[in-house]
This record gives sequence, structure tokens and C-alpha cells, in this order.
Amino acid sequence: MANYAYAIGTDLEAIEIPLDQLYLDPNNPRFVGSNWKDIPESDIFSDTIQDNTQRRLKNKFDIERLRSNMEINGYLPIDRVIVRKLKDKAYLVLEGNRRICAAKELKRIAARDDTIPEDISNSVAIIPCLEYTGDDAMAAWTFQGLRHISGINDWPAFNKAKLLVTQMEDEKLTLTEVGKRFGLTAFGAGQWVRGYHAFIQASEESDYSQEMDEKSYPFFQELFGKSSIPIREWLNWDDESYQFTNTLRLNELVGWLYPKPDDPEVNGILGIWEDRRLRVRDDLRRLSYILRNNKDAFEDFRRGDLEIESAYAKVLSQQYEQTIDREEEVFNSIETCNNSLENLPFKMLRNQDTKLKLLDQLGNLKAAIAAIEEASK
Repeated sequence: MANYAYAIGTDLEAIEIPLDQLYLDPNNPRFVGSNWKDIPESDIFSDTIQDNTQRRLKNKFDIERLRSNMEINGYLPIDRVIVRKLKDKAYLVLEGNRRICAAKELKRIAARDDTIPEDISNSVAIIPCLEYTGDDAMAAWTFQGLRHISGINDWPAFNKAKLLVTQMEDEKLTLTEVGKRFGLTAFGAGQWVRGYHAFIQASEESDYSQEMDEKSYPFFQELFGKSSIPIREWLNWDDESYQFTNTLRLNELVGWLYPKPDDPEVNGILGIWEDRRLRVRDDLRRLSYILRNNKDAFEDFRRGDLEIESAYAKVLSQQYEQTIDREEEVFNSIETCNNSLENLPFKMLRNQDTKLKLLDQLGNLKAAIAAIEEASK
């Protein structure tokens, strides 16, 4: 007979708790490293300990994005925070420290910012919780493990993008507004939304409409990353119409994701995703790097003479050779600079305008030297 653990859910009771009575866990499993020493329970109420815990969460776990989301939507009790009672009117957060930290931050800002609507600030006043009444000392680890290891099934990327686009269109939202709603920057929201429209265009206008499905969406999202600008420009993206205007090149790119068999005797065979020339979305960054730095290598890739790895290696090799050349150039320039300063005509110091210009340039030189010395420490 298997020895099953008890049902931990039987030790959870629904309760509503004022935000001020919730204490962040300074021994949060997120913080624990190999040299960690637990903070005694008696110190949890210390303002210093709580401030340090809040600061650690804010610095490392993206609390600002969560707070920004609450500022738009209010506190959403979709998942109840799990707490353990420390004493009367004092509860330790076992699971949900990020949410409570963001709620406390929102309350602090709302107290001095009258532009935050009252219903938003009121939403964090009372927090729906589940009180853990058991005696497992490792309960926080258990609850966080259930959420973050086995976890909630994540949505596919395409479905997330479609949600953003639908909300933008239905509610006439800007990228900034829809981004705030879901905890994204305007740039991040734009990457999802533009990728969605590019994917739809490719699905409808390329020769691969039968092959394309949602698993290729992340490649189109990657086209709008900061590292993929050269490929996006090569495709002639128009940000007003949310379309690529060079449909021939768009068709070519989709063909790299769904290449058709080379055998001319094979007819009616769909492009094969498993044979794609861009294996992972980061390959688009590599392709952009190739296009920016060596157009010949890029054309070799287009013709099929080089695969992405070989073309990328070719560019890196060229860059390395150029770096060696530039190193010699740097040393020669420094030597020239030294010679110029050693043979400085003193009459330059007698002309006030020339003197000021010289001192300004020397100031820039000192700053550059200081930056190099600091970087080499």
C-alpha cells in the first residue's frame, strides 16, 4: 500500500485580512541561497526587516510591473494569498509575497497621488486569503512549489498576443494602455501586437498558408525585438498599416520556416516545419547580425550555400580579424596622442579660445581614461 501524504488543502480556511495586517516573509524561498540564515520569527515585525524584504522583492522580482497592473485593474483576487497567523491581527504571507508587496506599494503611492481612482486604492484595503492552520514548518516551500514548479499551465504565445490585440481593438486602447493592463511596457506590448499582425499577414498572403500554424508565431514576435531591426527593415515593415510591404521577401522568410522538399519530382508536398532553416527564434537575431555586418554571408544564406550557423560563424570570424586590426589602430592613435601632447605648442595656451578648447578636449580624454581604468579593475 502506498504511503500518501495528507491533503494539505484541509488545513486551509478562507479569510479576509486588512492589508496592514499582512507581513512579508523575510525567509521567502525566493531569497534562500546556499549561505542563507533564517530570520527569527520574532524579528519579522521589525520595520527594518519588512523594509528590507520589500526592497529585495522590488529589486529582483519585477514588483513595479505588477503594481502598474494593479493601478489599472485593481487588486484581482483570482488566486487567494496563503497566510499563517503569527499573533492576533498579524499574518505571515506564505505564498503571494509579490502580490502583497505590489499592493503595499500601490497603497503607499495612492496615499500621496490623488489621480489614482478611489476604487483602485480601495481594492487593496482587504485581501482575500487562505489561512494555513497546519503545523508544517516547510509550508511556504510546499505552497510555492505547487505554484511555481508544477505551476499553472501557461497560455501559448499566440493566444496571449490575440488577447492583447482583441482588447486594443474592442476598447480602442493604445499600446501603453493595453501594456499596463497586462503588466507590459509599451514596447513589450508592441512586440506582441505587431508580431500578431505580421503572423496573420504571412498566414493570409504567403505561399505557405496551408502549412502555417500558431507554433511559428514566436518567430514573428521576435521580428520586433530590438536585435532584429535589420531583418524587419529588409522586409519593409510599415508601422501604420501593421504590414510588411515587401511581400516577396516575407514569403521567402516564411519559406525558411516551412521549406519544401528539393526533389522536383515531389508534387503537392507541404513545407516541412521540422526541416526549418531557422531552428529557434534567436536565429532571427543571428540573421539580423549577419545582414548588418556581412551582406555577402547573408546572400549565401539566402541561396542555401550556408546554413545559419555557418553564416554566423563566418561573420564572427571576420569581426575578429577586424578587431585585431583595430587594436593596432588604437595603439597607434594613443602613441600619436602622446606625441602631440609632448610637443604641444605653448602659444596655444596664450590664446584664450584655443586654450578653452584644448582644456575641454583634455577633460574628455581624462574621462575616457578614467572609464577604461574603472572597467579594467
